[in-house]
Amino acid sequence: MSMPALSSSPRMVGRHNELAALLEAFDEGAAGHPRTVVVRGEAGVGKTRLVQEFLALVTTDDFGSGHPAAATDDAPGPVVAFGQCVDLGPIGAPFGPIRRVLRDLHDAVGTDALREAAGSAAAIASLAALVPGIADATAEPEEAAGEFAEAIEVLLEGLSRRRHVVVLLEDLQWADAATMALLKTLASTLRGRRLTIVATYRSDDIDRFHPLRPVLAELDRTRSVVRVEVLPLTLDEVAEQVDQLAGGLDPRVVDALAKRSGGIPFLVEELVDLGDRALPDTLRELVLARYMRLGADAQQVVRTMAAGGVHVDDDVLAAVAMLDERTRDVAVREAIDTRVIAADGAGYAFRHALTREAVEAEMLPSERVRVHRRYAEHLGAHRSDSPDDASAVAEHWLAARDLPAAFDATVAALRQSRTRFSPATSAKLAERLAELWGQVPDAEARAGTTLPALHLDAAQAWHDLGDAERALRSANEGLAVCPDDPLIRAALIRQRYVQTFNLEHTHTSQPADLDEAVALLEDVDDPRARVLLSRVLTNMAIDEHGTDAAEHAARAIALAEEAGDDAALAVALTVEAWRLAGDEEQESAALAPLERAVALRLDPSMRAYVGNALTHMLVSAGRLREAVVVGTQHYEDVVRAGIERGSGAAIAQSVAFALFATGEPEAALQYARRARRLMSQADAASALRLLSSHLTWDDRPRERDDLLAAERGRIDEAQRPHSEKAAWWAVERADAALTLHAQERTNAATAVLAAAEQSESGRTARRYAVLTAALLTHSPGRRGDAEVRAHIERALDGWPDNELAGRVSRFVRAVLADGDGAPADERVAAWRAIVDELTTGGMPTWHLQTARCRLAWALIDAGERDAAADLLAAVTAEAPALGVARAARWAAELAAQARLAPAGTAAAEASAGVIASLTPRELQVLELVAEGLTNPQIGQRLFISPKTASVHVSAILAKIGAANRAEAAALYSATTSAASPA
Repeated sequence: MSMPALSSSPRMVGRHNELAALLEAFDEGAAGHPRTVVVRGEAGVGKTRLVQEFLALVTTDDFGSGHPAAATDDAPGPVVAFGQCVDLGPIGAPFGPIRRVLRDLHDAVGTDALREAAGSAAAIASLAALVPGIADATAEPEEAAGEFAEAIEVLLEGLSRRRHVVVLLEDLQWADAATMALLKTLASTLRGRRLTIVATYRSDDIDRFHPLRPVLAELDRTRSVVRVEVLPLTLDEVAEQVDQLAGGLDPRVVDALAKRSGGIPFLVEELVDLGDRALPDTLRELVLARYMRLGADAQQVVRTMAAGGVHVDDDVLAAVAMLDERTRDVAVREAIDTRVIAADGAGYAFRHALTREAVEAEMLPSERVRVHRRYAEHLGAHRSDSPDDASAVAEHWLAARDLPAAFDATVAALRQSRTRFSPATSAKLAERLAELWGQVPDAEARAGTTLPALHLDAAQAWHDLGDAERALRSANEGLAVCPDDPLIRAALIRQRYVQTFNLEHTHTSQPADLDEAVALLEDVDDPRARVLLSRVLTNMAIDEHGTDAAEHAARAIALAEEAGDDAALAVALTVEAWRLAGDEEQESAALAPLERAVALRLDPSMRAYVGNALTHMLVSAGRLREAVVVGTQHYEDVVRAGIERGSGAAIAQSVAFALFATGEPEAALQYARRARRLMSQADAASALRLLSSHLTWDDRPRERDDLLAAERGRIDEAQRPHSEKAAWWAVERADAALTLHAQERTNAATAVLAAAEQSESGRTARRYAVLTAALLTHSPGRRGDAEVRAHIERALDGWPDNELAGRVSRFVRAVLADGDGAPADERVAAWRAIVDELTTGGMPTWHLQTARCRLAWALIDAGERDAAADLLAAVTAEAPALGVARAARWAAELAAQARLAPAGTAAAEASAGVIASLTPRELQVLELVAEGLTNPQIGQRLFISPKTASVHVSAILAKIGAANRAEAAALYSATTSAASPA
């Protein structure tokens, strides 16, 4: 059943660099430097959408405002003409797409302007055949018409003297020879004209004999030609596109869509609309178009390949294709030349998984059985030493309809997958054996295990992969067929408890399960029983508090040590660490058990479990740089192990926070977006909150608001069953309300303090909430609400004497001293000590930058204006690259309000006239510099390239006499703000 979906994505996904290249070429063309952009990419990859987005930007009033191409009396703005090449055979109609271009130009500028641009009567007569109505019927041409190419060139040159002409040519792979020759001429000969040409072509249609190939080679040697390659979407970009088309799909479905589509947006849209139905004839015909052009031998080879998968090694294909060597080589070459398959390492691969799928559907039933049998026999004899190939043998036997052989091959594959830790393979193989169990004789003897144990294996494998729903299903299926084995039954009961908790996020579900499991295991004299009992006791320790939790954790550790089981010991130590972290008096000791656990010999899943806890606790302890190193390593490990969906999401979230906190926003964004995509619907809100907080501190409120508006449904859904998640959005909203000058934010501060008390989140986060409340309500000479102040004081008195708590406490007390109007020299000393301490780490960079601004304020009050000016200039210059552009804006505002300027700067009053003389575009750029934005951020905001933004910034600094960006920001603020220091 297919899900309702949009017919196409409402917003273009990705393509930021490609769009930036087009816009930069547009800027260059508008400035009198003609540019030709050649956009290449395979069919359906999104070339047309990219061009449409480009056109939508350059033809809007907003883009034109202050832009070199903006309409004026002398230059009325850009004119856009479009030409579509059509497949009319190898020769085609001369200047086919150019006819449409000329008609568009005629419609845009009128007959008189077109005639003026053409210049001579002969050129006008030549163009008359392409543009009816341009010729003056009463005039005699000076010479015979006929030089179309030269006339078109002259026309475009003349028209681009007064207008910025943008010409778009789509599908150059079908262009006629005359059009290709004209493109070469325009790209290489025009100078000093306002012309931008954008031409697209399908890269998968250009073989070594295509007539466009030499044209492209010549264009590559032309400096004014910009090459843009549109690649298939990445996995994350496919997920974004699918979310626009049909939000809420299971991440596994999205991954499957990405693989089937090969990242081609057109195919993604078709598949989302298709749902789980069979491929329709129309799409199948599209996918099979190249295959159908192959000869009989080549089609046979491709069908044989399709039965083997997307990639087939050459030696395997030779063994199963049943063709002699020469015939097979000719057939493979034909399939490669027709671009159905491609050479891929030691074999061949389909260019798209959809092609393989459609070709396989073309096989006759008898042919399918024969080919799969040949694959099974060959791989079983020569390639059965790896889990993947062993699994393939089982699949081929199943497709060949030999169930006993398929069962035996699946048993062998499962054994191999266990030795090499391949949980995804293990889970599927175990489920396959369970499906075949009743269809083969002597299943238990063949498998060497029992059916309940098989379901337990599947449950554990799904747990390792982070799929609680499937793990719970396997545990329940195992319990249904497990009447008397205490070990297996206790293990299945524990799995049911764990997976129910993972799905419902509550300790109260199935509370009797753990007691039943303990009763089954207590009297069993078997090392396996002691290991399992240790695991059950760790679950009970998590569920309990106080003395009971400590006793359960201690016994779990002792049982694991007695049994010599590192995995059970690692779990017990990790649970002990969480228990200590939750105890106010023992939290500083929480890292020790984890440091012991991470040194044990563990499989990837268990190492990820411990690594996630260690990374999180390093963050909580303020050891942020260590958290980045440790978390990054563990994340790379889970990716290599193929278990990213398990602990990977939580590790990515912790690494993202640590990277944001250490001032590495670009790397942090990658991890935050990945965490958001990997997390469940309920947990994704925490990743959204992290992204929202980053956009707040990076001073991008519009992007933050857009994100929250787009994700409001997901946020509300996460908050509904989890009150602590709702509470922490109060902290995020409070951060968004922060200013350097505290305002009447009593309500926000009260909400933050309430969230800190109500939430089950970590104690470190609760302390930062108290800090936020203090910043909301206290600034120099402004004391906050008495009740809020009392609440903050009570919180400080209850904090233990450890390193991070001490840092946060000193920061909060310095904020309170500001509000109390403490002597300036005391405030300078307090803030200087905090800045010196935080410069080496220990708290997030946004708190460091806030502390630097507070120190500068104290320096101003103490009369140390030069030191304050230097410090504020440093914050203005450095903070944006750290992802804290907001603090840079605060610093610039404070410098302007205090009438500060770094040494050697001209007076702000004298700069006002110079700033007023800047062009509209330069004023736009300077305004964003004053906000603390970097060149890439300015380019993104104004839809220009970072290089163009850099050129504008350099010009601005030279015009206003500023030595650097900070100075320019301060001068701009001084001329636009009449506010006096608070």
